[in-house]
Amino acid sequence: MALHVEVPPIPDRVSLLADVAEIVSRSHDLQETLANVIDLVGKRLDADVCSIYLTEPDLRTLTLSATIGLDPECVGQVQLAFGEGLVGAAAERRETVAIETALDDPRSRYFPETGEERYASLLAAPLIVQGVTIGVLVIQTLESRRFDPQDIGLLQTCAQLLAPVVINARLIALAASPAGERTRPEADSGGRSGTLELRGIPTMRGVAIGPVYRLEDPIDLARLDYEPSSDPAREKEDLISALADARREIDELREQVGERFGPEFAAVFYTQMQIVEDHGFVTKLEQQVEESGDALAAVRAVVDHYRKTFERIQDPYFRERGADIEDVGRRVMEKLLGVRHQSDPMQPGSVVVADQILPTLFARLEVERVAAIVAEHGGPTSHGAIFARTLEIPAITGVSALLTHAQPGELAVVDGGEGRVYLDPDAGLVAEYERAQAQYHVAIEHLDALRERPAESRDGRRIRLTANVGLLADLRLVEQHGAEGVGLFRTELLALAHRGFPSEEEQQQLYTKVCTDMAPRTVTIRTLDLGGDKGIPNVGFPDEDNPQLGLRSIRLTLENQRAFRTQLRAILRASQSGNVRLLLPMISGIGELRDTRVLIDRVRNELVRDGVPFQADLPVGLMIEVPSAALVAEALAAECDFFSIGTNDLTQYTLAVDRGNERVAHLYNPLHPAVLTLIDHSARAAQRAGIPISLCGEMATNPLAVPILLGLGIEELSGAPAAVPVVREIVRALDFGKAEKAARQALTVATADEVHAISAELLRASGLLDHPDIGDWLRSSLDAGKR
Repeated sequence: MALHVEVPPIPDRVSLLADVAEIVSRSHDLQETLANVIDLVGKRLDADVCSIYLTEPDLRTLTLSATIGLDPECVGQVQLAFGEGLVGAAAERRETVAIETALDDPRSRYFPETGEERYASLLAAPLIVQGVTIGVLVIQTLESRRFDPQDIGLLQTCAQLLAPVVINARLIALAASPAGERTRPEADSGGRSGTLELRGIPTMRGVAIGPVYRLEDPIDLARLDYEPSSDPAREKEDLISALADARREIDELREQVGERFGPEFAAVFYTQMQIVEDHGFVTKLEQQVEESGDALAAVRAVVDHYRKTFERIQDPYFRERGADIEDVGRRVMEKLLGVRHQSDPMQPGSVVVADQILPTLFARLEVERVAAIVAEHGGPTSHGAIFARTLEIPAITGVSALLTHAQPGELAVVDGGEGRVYLDPDAGLVAEYERAQAQYHVAIEHLDALRERPAESRDGRRIRLTANVGLLADLRLVEQHGAEGVGLFRTELLALAHRGFPSEEEQQQLYTKVCTDMAPRTVTIRTLDLGGDKGIPNVGFPDEDNPQLGLRSIRLTLENQRAFRTQLRAILRASQSGNVRLLLPMISGIGELRDTRVLIDRVRNELVRDGVPFQADLPVGLMIEVPSAALVAEALAAECDFFSIGTNDLTQYTLAVDRGNERVAHLYNPLHPAVLTLIDHSARAAQRAGIPISLCGEMATNPLAVPILLGLGIEELSGAPAAVPVVREIVRALDFGKAEKAARQALTVATADEVHAISAELLRASGLLDHPDIGDWLRSSLDAGKR
């Protein structure tokens, strides 16, 4: 138990102001002023330590500039970034930080050389001029001390008085310095020394420590700078050797992808193997290089010939295989040049650094070697980010200047929960995160051990918790985390891996495997949701100014009815296990639903005619992810079997916020009352029609959203498998009656912040913040949501 010591009476604000003013008036040297001020403040506030940290010209770094109580040798030597530790937090937030037990605070950052690890409590007030933090005034005490409002007010007064003195002294010193020393040059990523902290948008929880891996763009055959050998025979020999190397690499990739994603996802490499082993392809390469003496010219000529041949084929599936020819040509040239599609071999536990987390990224990566993914652009609910969560890979998006600073091979620490990336971290920081990593894994193991418990509120309200998946390998995560079925099976991953519409047999085999393995638990299969940021080549995507509002999802499949019917046949054939539901994405009105149902009936009749068995009572539902669908939910409910609310797009379209744009990510908030109103409208329509309703967006795993969704009557929540145990603990701690009351209250307020406050209060009252496994994370989530 913390010891609270009584402190002697402190002189009032006016007296302290007069004393500090006197110090300032009789000293024109900044260091002398700082020394006198900290001596006065330390005594008046009965502190064991008083220190001042001043901001460097970059306005992102603090340096210990004066101290009484810490080792004086550290003055000018100890530096910390804004946001680093409690002092850095005060600087970044421009708010006073008062911590009674600083030693136990997870944000604490101690420098052993200062000797400050002995001090229990900390009070830090920022020095602010024109809204800019120029320093932090800090006191520390040996014994645990609860700082009262008088303590805090006095320190803030001192900081306010000292700030103009500091800035004036800095300006004078800057004006007097030689021209070459007036500004600090921008940090060069290649010459950086010490830890660099970058911040972005938390996208997938988890901690990763590993080498940076930069994913390079594939080579461009049309623009490649290449110098052939002066010996034509050597040039031909090198090309044939590169072709053999490419063949071996394709075979290795086929095996790796098959193990990680399942044989269906390795099918694309079978096509490439057929190409590199084709006698005609090899012969044409040999003939071309003999004629030209130039391997690149030979590859270009043969690839162009094959591509034109494929383009003349009427069948779209075979026409799309032209992309494989391009891939093979690039791979051969990469081998000839001594480079790889991925510039260096990826080390196990790598931190992948990219411009954006796009869905196609996962087809290029050795996913089993990826410890984390960090992107300079994009938002936390882009489709690529959702795939990262599905694969349980810690991820951060929207990290400014990431590609400028991150160097291949350097050590990085990724804190997916806080959205922090540390490049070239020091040993102390690495050790701290290694401990956090171990604690995280222990917590997950504890929660997984309780996976058999139902998600039932204290007063008996039962809710189903299912998982969003897209790969065969994900099914083990469903089992591991205790999900009650598959609430959303994303079929587009197969199309993305194939770079085109897969065949009926390929799809049917995948769907059958998933449904059979999950039986008797329900599997909800969503038809292809392509377009927007999930484009694939050779499918005829139009060049649109705003693809998110264009030909995507159900609109695209209705335009490509042959491919759509192929998928519907595959799903119906796989439904023999009797546990399948068919889900239609992005339905905006009754017309699209009716058009789709006509197509489904035709496919059913075809299968009956051909004697192919399928689930006769297969439920057909739709996603509520367009505001118009929510507004006409009554009409839609009368003509479908279930609703599934997709809050990612529903939030995006309701708030007019591009969910992949980090510049407006702060406006994207599913707790906005407008979004909640549409959810409520949809839930009430489903209840009146007597059809089930679930929610499969990222909102389903947001701890602040769970109480509200429970109260609105949502019967099933489907999210990333890893989130299922956490949501289960939240539901079990809640009282449905109180959640229902909170949800009704949330529908009456004006802002997302007010909804946040309502839900946060309910979570606090439930005792969840003291939960041994998720309490700390929930506490940080509430704080992050409040900011």
